[in-house]
Amino acid sequence: MKNNIIVLLTAMALISGCTKDKTPVPLTEIGGGNCDTNHIYFVNDVLPILSSNCAKSGCHDAITHEEGYNYSTHAGAYSSIHPGNLNDSKLYEVITTNNGEDMMPPAGNTPLTNEQIDIIAQWIIQGGLNDECTEGDSSTCNTSNMSFANDIAPIISSNCNGCHSGSSPSGGINLSNYSGVAAVAASGKLYNSVAQNGMAQSMPQTSKLSNCNINKIKAWVDAGYPNN
Repeated sequence: MKNNIIVLLTAMALISGCTKDKTPVPLTEIGGGNCDTNHIYFVNDVLPILSSNCAKSGCHDAITHEEGYNYSTHAGAYSSIHPGNLNDSKLYEVITTNNGEDMMPPAGNTPLTNEQIDIIAQWIIQGGLNDECTEGDSSTCNTSNMSFANDIAPIISSNCNGCHSGSSPSGGINLSNYSGVAAVAASGKLYNSVAQNGMAQSMPQTSKLSNCNINKIKAWVDAGYPNN
């Protein structure tokens, strides 16, 4: 499935013409119900994957920026791609290679899922824009009947599992399964961390979840963090 998607995206790039313009792209905010469900937004879709899996201490964060790459910002990610061209994009190369020395995340860390790779690939094909889909008023965020499998797990997977999974999860906290997430939910740390309200260590460290995702987590925790 992944290969079919990549072939299609590459064909689209060839038809539309590939650009190698590396000029930093200013942030564009698209509000409320005007967001395109077929478009990949950097802030909403790509940055959480990079922040959780790549922009970590000792790797590609703002302080370490190993090999000169800082994946905690759009400018850093943009510097390692050729918009519209997967084959010439270093970022795409390192997340798809099987070479142990070049692969990212490095061996020993949880690899990106096929879905996460496809998201980054589509972002590159679509031009590597620096854009964000912002929520409108609170009525546009549905927090009713939150499901762990359908609502909460995807948020945790994209934003947290790069650090909190595998054989040596950060802080000894493994969020790759329900029991691990439920444990921090019960202690109050899950909501306080993502709300970044000063009552627990702020997470994710390089960014903050959208208000909608924070509210979804709060609603799930308030409901008794069901395994549903």
